[in-house]
Amino acid sequence: MAIMEREAAKSNYAEALTKSILFYEGQRSGKLPSSQRMTWRKDSALTDGSDIGMDLVGGYYDAGDNVKFHFPMAFTVTILSWSVIEFGQLMDSDLQHALEAIQWGTDYFLKATSKADVVVAQVGDPYGDHNCWERPEDMDTPRTSYLVDKEHPGSEVSAKIAASLAASSIASQILTQTILLCFLTGLSRGSYNDSIGNATCPFYCNYNGYMDELVWAASWLYKATKEANYWNYVKVNMQNGNIKEFGWDAKLWAMTDPSDSNLFIPNADQFVCSIFPKSPTKSVSYTQLYTK
Repeated sequence: MAIMEREAAKSNYAEALTKSILFYEGQRSGKLPSSQRMTWRKDSALTDGSDIGMDLVGGYYDAGDNVKFHFPMAFTVTILSWSVIEFGQLMDSDLQHALEAIQWGTDYFLKATSKADVVVAQVGDPYGDHNCWERPEDMDTPRTSYLVDKEHPGSEVSAKIAASLAASSIASQILTQTILLCFLTGLSRGSYNDSIGNATCPFYCNYNGYMDELVWAASWLYKATKEANYWNYVKVNMQNGNIKEFGWDAKLWAMTDPSDSNLFIPNADQFVCSIFPKSPTKSVSYTQLYTK
């Protein structure tokens, strides 16, 4: 116990928060602002979207490559927004940087949904990109844009973008009509796994089906608008799926309203029991130090 206390005393969680938010500046794509703190990063991918006549400059690169995968990117923006909603008053000087990180994502998603009845799901050819690792400022690999629409549906990515815009609207108090349009596009049932195929699989396949994304979007739309129809959609379409994890492809446990105990308590219990170190039903592993 004494060892753990000494280790905890060495931990600077404020610094961890600052650097976690700073990380997103390193992942920025497009024309960088004068407020950019990571000055070694420069402008990049300034012609994204030109292949389909759209302005898709901006957004975030994924991991260490130069592809913009909108499926996990939208989840990131949603979680950043959620953190500001819940803990923004405790972020001190990092709050403004967090809001800027959110806006960098939402400004981009507004571009990706600016064409009627179309949602851009991805920018960049992952195969060409992964075969040629280079700085985004120097990249010369194809910047192909991949779309989903009613004929080529992408329920999960459309709904995920709607959720990110709804969550960010709560954090920044700005609500746009685009959110609803993304959600409606997502209602054209079908997976982007099929619509854009190996451009996204095996990189960011949707493994858990698209219903959790649709319910996730409806949940955030309800939080943003307080319109009962969205919460009714959640209750009608909530499924008994994977409640034992939470990430860009599995979100079922989080799609609950604490005021609705019939939905919230069982899902929260199952999720907590799956990760709590001493739980007999835990499904994750921990380091030895943490479990002592």
